[in-house]
Amino acid sequence: MNSSIEITEAVKLAKKLIDRTREGRLAWEASGILLKPFTTTLEGNLKAAVSLTKSGQNELLEFSLVEFDPRRYGRIAMPSDEPTNPDNDVLRVSIEKDPSFGYDTADEMRLNGLLVDLYALARRSALKIDGSVEKALNYLDKLAV
Repeated sequence: MNSSIEITEAVKLAKKLIDRTREGRLAWEASGILLKPFTTTLEGNLKAAVSLTKSGQNELLEFSLVEFDPRRYGRIAMPSDEPTNPDNDVLRVSIEKDPSFGYDTADEMRLNGLLVDLYALARRSALKIDGSVEKALNYLDKLAV
């Protein structure tokens, strides 16, 4: 269950991530199985992630900000390595995409809209959809001549 503080923080963070992604200042990656979640790295050791998952009949939008130990990524651990710190959840929220009984608060409804937009932007960025669409449009323009 999400607290009102977590929802408020998630709204602020999601809005800024949307703005920076639209400006082209943030790039997202597809990670994990079936390209979920979409992640972006902030400030070296902070990673934001957004995903759409199924829980029974419901679809959940999940959003997180995680502080990770950069020594754990990018190379194979050696037996002599000192133990690394586990990931630390800074913020983690999940919200039903279309709840049958509506949202409890206006902030939850706002967060839902922001996470739907963020997920779509992150997906487009990670899968480089804009470039593929542009190629298709150029090709179709050439055929029309």
